[in-house]
Amino acid sequence: MTMPVRQNREDRAIGQVCEKLRTVFGDRSRSEVDGVVSRVAESFTAARIRDFVPLLVERISRDELSHRFGPVRGFRC
Repeated sequence: MTMPVRQNREDRAIGQVCEKLRTVFGDRSRSEVDGVVSRVAESFTAARIRDFVPLLVERISRDELSHRFGPVRGFRC
């Protein structure tokens, strides 16, 4: 798979993470949720193996948002 195709797929997956977490943390602003996801995603910039980056970004972002704003009831991943 070429680098632009892989990057495009990863960008779409990160966008879906943002959408999902905005729904889960619906009482938080879009910029708060997207900011956390963006910061976490940037921490993986130098990662050589990219396959699990979106999954890791989602889990770390969800954990950070839960710690910052409190757990979300009724939501499990």
